[in-house]
Amino acid sequence: MATKYKVISDWLCLTTQQKARKIERHLNRLSAEGWEFVALDAVMFFGNDVGFYLILKRSFSENPNPSG
Repeated sequence: MATKYKVISDWLCLTTQQKARKIERHLNRLSAEGWEFVALDAVMFFGNDVGFYLILKRSFSENPNPSG
């Protein structure tokens, strides 16, 4: 088994509510595809929280047809 990682960045989240909706939308869509939450990091610009990085992972088989 191997692990793939996906990093999503989303900017211009001007309110906490808007940021939460965007995170929830990404998580709902990607968890349906088998991705798991790993980490969330805020993007700061001059001390203002303006976005985020969302990190997800998914396990997959490197060899889909194992022999023997």
